[in-house]
Amino acid sequence: MSDLFASAVHRFGSVWADLVVGAVAALVGATVPVVLVRVTGGTLAETIVVAFFAYAIAYFCLLGWVMLRGLPEPAPRRRVVWTYMTGILIGILCGAVVLILSTYAVVVLPIFLFAVPAIAAGDVSPAGAITHSVALAVRNFSRTWLVWLIMVLFSAPVVLAMLLIVSAFADNTTSTIIGLALAAPIVWPFSALFLRALYGDLTGRVVVAPQDRTA
Repeated sequence: MSDLFASAVHRFGSVWADLVVGAVAALVGATVPVVLVRVTGGTLAETIVVAFFAYAIAYFCLLGWVMLRGLPEPAPRRRVVWTYMTGILIGILCGAVVLILSTYAVVVLPIFLFAVPAIAAGDVSPAGAITHSVALAVRNFSRTWLVWLIMVLFSAPVVLAMLLIVSAFADNTTSTIIGLALAAPIVWPFSALFLRALYGDLTGRVVVAPQDRTA
């Protein structure tokens, strides 16, 4: 996982600052439709459903940005557009999976994680992104689910800590929203870097951005 460590240690300040800014931008963009639903009279349940989809889309678009940022050469404009369109599609798909399967979704979600990286790297066309992701994840089952487990184990304490901090100042619903929002700029860049590193490891792709390299 040299990609992650190069970013986290060698150029921690500038690299992570860029990633956190990107995560905050994605978070703010995803929050707009959630707030609009709530202030226009939507119920709490409706707001939560919109939030599932909006934040899932935001995360996968951030993942696409991280992948594009790490390519040795700038991607053509068409591939950039495809990357973000795939991020929207996978975000909708994963949001639906979470809504349907609830906590059991953690077992299924890893099969969709490589669709956006594959498009960003130019390894597959949009029509084959999902099947490519599923095949790559299944072929490399142990490494894929191990990294997924690491991501979950890292994210859970961060989210829990933010929820505990905010719960002292707000009610349950508000504290949950604020806590998750505070955790996202930490959790999202971490997981995106790990997925970028894993995709590069599984495919042999050069995905470490020049500014992130140790040499």
